[in-house]
Amino acid sequence: MKKNIFIILISTLFIFVLIYLYDRKEEILNLEYRDYQNHISIDYPYFNNSVIDNYLNDYLEPFLKQGNDWGDLLFIDYDYEKLEDKIELILYIYQEKGSLVQKEIHQMDIDVDNGVILEQDTVVDASLEYDAYQQRIIDKDKPMVALTFDDGPNHNTSRILDILEKYGVKGTFFILGCNVESNEKIIERMSQLGMEIGNHMYSHKLLTKLSNEKITEEVKKVDDLVFDIVDKYPTLIRPSYGTFNKRIKGLMDRPIVIWNVDTLDWKYHNSKRIAARVMKDVDDGDIILMHDIYRATANSLEIVIPKLLEEGYQLVTVSELLYYKGIEMEAGGVYSHAS
Repeated sequence: MKKNIFIILISTLFIFVLIYLYDRKEEILNLEYRDYQNHISIDYPYFNNSVIDNYLNDYLEPFLKQGNDWGDLLFIDYDYEKLEDKIELILYIYQEKGSLVQKEIHQMDIDVDNGVILEQDTVVDASLEYDAYQQRIIDKDKPMVALTFDDGPNHNTSRILDILEKYGVKGTFFILGCNVESNEKIIERMSQLGMEIGNHMYSHKLLTKLSNEKITEEVKKVDDLVFDIVDKYPTLIRPSYGTFNKRIKGLMDRPIVIWNVDTLDWKYHNSKRIAARVMKDVDDGDIILMHDIYRATANSLEIVIPKLLEEGYQLVTVSELLYYKGIEMEAGGVYSHAS
């Protein structure tokens, strides 16, 4: 009897060790550096390998110094793919001064097991000019889903707009007020392309911890900023973190939109993994949560959108989705899908 218990304990311990090692093998920790006063925003990976992590810190330091000297904004983001014997890491670096944007893509192959940077390459992007988007007809008898994007705008939002325009589809962008300054032209373009603009509060604070007056202020500040740019107010509300209660519902003068498909793009920064989460259980009427501030999210759309279109889905705004599904929205009502 004691022998059997011992075997069970050892087996259980072994399973937990395997799970731990598997998670360690797959997981790359995302680290953030934010300096809102100097308009610096950096997302970068942590490999838990001193050689590689020290190398990346040294690699990013000159851009941080140059950003302070060269322009008003420095923004760095990344995407990665885990291959059989290495990790392919892509760094996206933006430096801004006024209306000028310098954009670079840095790619490096990393052997994590041996702590070696295998190869590096740098590509400089050219600036893009944009054409106005033409409206299209929605067929209410065909399946449809709504892609929604939180926490923007930033330079990655422009890339996402490029992709949505390329495939002739729409999305809904829930604007974070503190990111509006210096990104007014991106919001203008959203409106020109026929995208839906929603309100995601001004400072991304947890609303359940705020007074009624503070909540109303958070909403109004975003409303006024967006109206000053596009001459119309945001149509929908998405509370910070998607959190709401009876009190918050009673304060809102528009529908509250959350989601039923979470890509967890903020966690993974892996375009293929983000795309897989969308395609795994996608269904007619879904509202999909993404964040337009990450380059991996933009890259995932080049996988997701063609697949959804191939499967017969129409990609529409949230308001279009609910309207064509016959759902009448009400102020303070909460909507997570249209199935």
